[in-house]
Amino acid sequence: MKTLLNKRNVAIIAAALIIAIIALVSVNTRGTSGAVTGLAELVSVPLKRAAESIARSFESLYGYIYEYENLVSENAALKAQIADFRQDYREYTEMSAENARLYELLDFKARNSDHVYDHAVIITWGASNWESSFTLNRGSANSDVAVGDSVITETGVLVGRVTEVGTITSSAVSVIDTTFSAGVLVGENGEQSVASGDFALMRDGTLRLDFLPEGDSVLSGDTVVTSGKGGVFPEGLVIGEVADVMINDTGIGYRGVVKPTAELNNVTYVYVITDFEISISE
Repeated sequence: MKTLLNKRNVAIIAAALIIAIIALVSVNTRGTSGAVTGLAELVSVPLKRAAESIARSFESLYGYIYEYENLVSENAALKAQIADFRQDYREYTEMSAENARLYELLDFKARNSDHVYDHAVIITWGASNWESSFTLNRGSANSDVAVGDSVITETGVLVGRVTEVGTITSSAVSVIDTTFSAGVLVGENGEQSVASGDFALMRDGTLRLDFLPEGDSVLSGDTVVTSGKGGVFPEGLVIGEVADVMINDTGIGYRGVVKPTAELNNVTYVYVITDFEISISE
């Protein structure tokens, strides 16, 4: 439709109609008397007007098509601009988030100047129901990452620890994995305990506290941090907060449930502590 009804075709059709009508009238009136000529002219007037009306209709139709094509073109241009704006906004948002992470990390570094860090990205999370693991984009060829290194967020929240190092990637388990265990301090009084992954609790996204003291020295909401003893984890890494405290099934001693601070499965950008000073305090 757009090919046939362009401006040139419309003009040709309109001109052809007018010429045909004029020629027809001219042929019919040639050599006739005045009465016939008058009658022919009387007939030709509405025919000419009809031809002009048809031509105007074609011109109007062409104008509509021309405007439609302009709107389609402008719409495509606007869509391209919107796509560019969205990309710019996405890049700006990512840069702002990265700047915020770096700012938080600098603050954490200032409080832990003995730590050595390497940034990393969690590229996959394990899909198994029997473990809570993830893969980092750091390995022996592009990092100093080693088995046992702590994986943290920019604010010093413990996400997990490295369990295997490949050439360009590394495997790690999260704090709720059944193989995870760490000596911890709980609450303002720094009650000593052990935080461990538990299969039953892993399904709820939590881990357990063992060897809690009797009494009310540990309460729901208390912060759980690594003690640093044993040299496995640096001191003061936040694991989570106490969600519940209960008596053991044996009726002797207490245990607790910890909700991790890190939003596991949603964490992407992390840092690996590749070196730190071992605490010798008791």
